[in-house]
Amino acid sequence: MLLHKTSVDITTDAGGAATVYLGSNIRGKLLSLRYYPGTIATGGDLTITLETSGTPVLTVTNAGTANLSWYPRASANQVADAAAITDSAEYIPIVDERIKVVVAQGGATKTGSIEATWLAH
Repeated sequence: MLLHKTSVDITTDAGGAATVYLGSNIRGKLLSLRYYPGTIATGGDLTITLETSGTPVLTVTNAGTANLSWYPRASANQVADAAAITDSAEYIPIVDERIKVVVAQGGATKTGSIEATWLAH
C-alpha cells in the first residue's frame, strides 16, 4: 500500500462558486483533506463528495480563512438494522472516482486550494 497526495487550485466565479476535482481514478481509502483558503471569503461553504457515486465525504459551512485539515470518516453500521454505530468510524473507500469539491459563497473571483491524501491499494 502506498500513500498518495494530490491538490488542485480553486478559483471562484463572479457569483462566488467553484467546482473542482481531486485526482483521477482514485482507488483506495481517503485519509485526509487539507484546505488552503487563500483569498476565498470567510463565509465560503464546501461540499465534498465522490464524483460518480455521490458518496458524501464532508460538508463545511463558513470554512473561514485559516488553513484547515480534516480526517473524514464514515459511520459504521450495524448488521441487524443498518443503524449507525456512533462510536465507530471507517475510512471512506474510493474506487475509480475523483473527489468533487463544490464551493459556494466564496466571494467573486477568489482563489485557494485543496489537497487530498489517500492510501492506495
